[in-house]
Amino acid sequence: MNKDKLVIRKKTSIWSRLRRMCLLIILWVIAIYVLVINLSFIFGLYSDALVVNYSLFNLSFHIYKMLGYLIVGIGGAVTIYSLIHLRNLKRKAAVHDKNNA
Repeated sequence: MNKDKLVIRKKTSIWSRLRRMCLLIILWVIAIYVLVINLSFIFGLYSDALVVNYSLFNLSFHIYKMLGYLIVGIGGAVTIYSLIHLRNLKRKAAVHDKNNA
């Protein structure tokens, strides 16, 4: 069995890649900004803008707990989906090899 034939390759357009890149950059900027706000409050650096943003994001332990559950849940769902998808791909490869033999 040639493993190169099992890989499904699809070229994505440049616009799709740029859109994904912009979305990821925006998400990372927001995540880093929230982290900076938290670190500022932990180290006692206060300003009016930080207080406003802190209350805007409502950064509390309850929110962190919910975010943790969400991350674990999404990770579990992705893992289950990936395992099912890989099993189906292996089954298709076995049928393909059987038909070509």
